[in-house]
Amino acid sequence: MLDTKLIRLQCYEGLDSSSALYEWNYPKQMLHIRLSESSGQTLAEREAEIFSEPFLLRRPLLEAINPAHEKPPVLLIDEIDRADEEFEAFLLELLGEFQVTIPELGTIQAPKRPYVILTSNRIRELSDALRRRCLYLWQDYPSFDKEVAILKLHQPNIEAELAQRLSK
Repeated sequence: MLDTKLIRLQCYEGLDSSSALYEWNYPKQMLHIRLSESSGQTLAEREAEIFSEPFLLRRPLLEAINPAHEKPPVLLIDEIDRADEEFEAFLLELLGEFQVTIPELGTIQAPKRPYVILTSNRIRELSDALRRRCLYLWQDYPSFDKEVAILKLHQPNIEAELAQRLSK
């Protein structure tokens, strides 16, 4: 609908900031080290090369604030209630400033704030701080008739009896 990129972060128990932000491409770094051993570069020069953009693997949160986006992306943070409270606190900090500091590269800031959508299955209560910063919409299960209509929308040739049995 917004004609922009959708970036999805699936939350789970044990998710930490490094898994959601970035990591370094170690195999590519190792290959580069091997290939540049006889280049005559100093150790500091070689180290600066391997901790640069070409070796960075952007995970969803870093991709959402990537300055290269022409239009603000949509960041879908799915099932936030499955993540730990520590990750939720980190997320609040990141979404408050839409910037992050990577020690080897410096601070990366989103030129335009992404649209952020959080989903929850109510497995645990979200923090008051997070709830205060969100617009909340409870989406109830569809009615029986709506479920049948959804089935028919996706499978127009489905028999009415089968659609009703599947919806129960």
